[in-house]
Amino acid sequence: MWDHPDRVRWPTDRTKTETILVWHIATTLFHHTKRPSQENNDALKERWVALDLSNYCFRLLKRFPELLPEEVEWTEKMYESLREEIYGIDRSSGQKSTAAVDRCDYAMKDNVIWDENSLVGKGAMLAKLLVFYADNGRQVWAMLTEFWAEMLLFIAPSDNVEGHKEVLEKGELITQVWALLTHAGILTRPKSTEHLNHENESNEVTEDLIV
Repeated sequence: MWDHPDRVRWPTDRTKTETILVWHIATTLFHHTKRPSQENNDALKERWVALDLSNYCFRLLKRFPELLPEEVEWTEKMYESLREEIYGIDRSSGQKSTAAVDRCDYAMKDNVIWDENSLVGKGAMLAKLLVFYADNGRQVWAMLTEFWAEMLLFIAPSDNVEGHKEVLEKGELITQVWALLTHAGILTRPKSTEHLNHENESNEVTEDLIV
C-alpha cells in the first residue's frame, strides 16, 4: 500500500510490471489534467522529474524487459495488453483515429465503464484520486517524484550481469543505478512488502496517450 503523507493511498501489491503501467498512466493523465500554468519553478521541476522517471520506467518495459523483476514474456504481454487497450479507446469513442489529447480526455470521463482488469481504467482511477487530493500541484508532483525514484531503486538490483554489461556503454540510467547499488553491496531487490510500504508511517498509456 502506498500511503503518502499527502493522503494519497493506493495498493502496490500488484506485479511490478502492472504497478509501473498503472502509475505511468496515472502520472500522464494527471499531467494532462493539471497543466503547469501557475506553478513556480520548484513545482515545475518536480513535475518534469516525475514525468521523466515515469516515462523512463515505462520505456524499460519495452526496451529492456530482461533487466526488470518479472519474466520477460510476462512483461511483454502486459505491455502489449496496454497498447491494445489504448488503441481500443478509438473504437470506444467511435472514431477511427483519436489524438493523444482526446484519449486522455476520454480516459478521465466519469461515465466510462472499465473492465475490472483494465490497466487504463486503474490508471484513470488513480489519476482522479491524485486530482482530488491535489490541493496544489506541487504536493502531488513531489509525491510522484518520490514514488518513481523509489520504483527505480527497487527494480535496479539484478543478478543479470550480462544483460547490464550489454547496455552499460549506452549510458542507461538503470544500469548506472545497478552499478552503484552493486558497488554498495545491494545485489537483490527488497521484498515486495518492503517496497513503497508507508502504511505505518506518521507522516509511450504509451507514447500514444502521452500529450
